Amino acid sequence: MSHSKLAREPWLWAFVGVWAAVVSALHFGGLAYNVYTRIWWWDVLTHSLSGFGVAGVLFLVFPQTFRGARAPVVVAAALLAIGAGFEVYEYLFKDFWWGWSMAYYAEDTAIDLVVDVVGGLGFFAFVEGILWSRTPADASRDESSRRIGHLRSDGGEQSGDDRPANR
Repeated sequence: MSHSKLAREPWLWAFVGVWAAVVSALHFGGLAYNVYTRIWWWDVLTHSLSGFGVAGVLFLVFPQTFRGARAPVVVAAALLAIGAGFEVYEYLFKDFWWGWSMAYYAEDTAIDLVVDVVGGLGFFAFVEGILWSRTPADASRDESSRRIGHLRSDGGEQSGDDRPANR
């Protein structure tokens, strides 16, 4: 199974959608009930889970981002950029940090960005785990189904065609 095929799986879309709903509920519930100020690790939890979810959306929309040897670096950079954008938003439009010193806010921002990236790389590992869990029989079945019915440029059947007439 390829990255592009996996990104078209309905169950993965449902999984990422439910994940986004849960993360949103944790975030907005945390704001509404002042959980962020009462439980020190709530911010770390929501940022790691949102990093996982943002990477999920990134994968569903741009599955090619997750291919190649440099894919973890690309995914980490994308999560870092998206997380930095959210941190700017948080700085400009949130009032919960009004009593923080700039040094404390900078520390909180650095931790948030690291956990965003770690969460995103967790989704990357999740995708790779799914792709690696494919058995060799599955891979050969996919390969043979791609060969059936394909023609060579000279009009003949591909060598290795599995149809009975070509055995």
